[in-house]
Amino acid sequence: MAGASHAHGSDEEHESRYREGDAAAWDRPLRDTELYDPARRDVYNFIDETKVRYLRPLLPPSGSALEVGAGSGRLLIRLGRERPYRLVAVDYAPYAVRAVQENLRRSAQPGVALFGDALALPFADSSFDVVLSGGLLEHFREPEAVIGEMTRVLRPGGLFYADIVPRRPSLYRWSERGRMARDEHLAAGIYESDLPKRAWAALARDAGLRDVRIVSAGVYPPYTVRGFEQLLWRYGRWLRALDGTPLADVLGFFFMLTGRR
Repeated sequence: MAGASHAHGSDEEHESRYREGDAAAWDRPLRDTELYDPARRDVYNFIDETKVRYLRPLLPPSGSALEVGAGSGRLLIRLGRERPYRLVAVDYAPYAVRAVQENLRRSAQPGVALFGDALALPFADSSFDVVLSGGLLEHFREPEAVIGEMTRVLRPGGLFYADIVPRRPSLYRWSERGRMARDEHLAAGIYESDLPKRAWAALARDAGLRDVRIVSAGVYPPYTVRGFEQLLWRYGRWLRALDGTPLADVLGFFFMLTGRR
C-alpha cells in the first residue's frame, strides 16, 4: 500500500501515463497523505499501526531493514522506531525516493533511500534482517520474481513481510466492484493480481521461506461512506479483532504475509 490503494478521479490519467519500464513516468508531486505524521487520524496511519501491531512480536531485536517498493517509507520508519534498525528504502519512482528522504528527515530516523528495481535489488545475498514490501507484489504479473529477490537479500533467520491488496471486492473497496467484475486488469504498470491467499503462501514457500503465514485483514467501512476514517479510529479495536478471521477472508481489504529465511 505503501498506504491504502483505492480509486480516485484521476485513474484514467494514471493508467495512460504509467507504463512498465518507464521510470520517468512514475513521478509526481508528493501528497500530504504520504508525509510522515503519526498523529494524523487517517486511514493510512490506521493501516500502518495495524501492520506494526501484527509485526511487533516477530521483529528481530536489531540489525537492518529494507523496504522494497517503499513508496513513502512510512512503515519502514515505524519499524525503525520499534527497533534500532539501519533503514534502507528502494523504489523505482523518483517521487517515492523524495518522499522517503523527506519522511526520514521528519522522523529524525537515520536511513537511506535509493533508486532500484525490485526485480534486481542492488544488494548482496543475505544483507538484511528484515525485508518488507507494502502493496507491491500485486502489481506484478509474475510476483515470484520479486519474492525471490526479497528472499535472496534476507539473512538466514530474517523476517520477510509483505502486505498485498488483492483484486477483489472487499467491503472497503465496495464501490469498485463493478470495475473489478468488468475489467480483466488495470493498465500495464499498475496491474492488480487476483491470486488467492493460498497462492501467495505457496509462492513464499517456493522461494525458500519457512514458517509462512498469511492472514486476511482490513474489514473497514467503504471509503465512500462519509466519515469512514472517524469510524475506523472510533471502532478500531473491534475492527482489528476481525483480522485473521473467516469474516476477513470474505470482506477484508488486504493480506499480511510473513515468513522466515
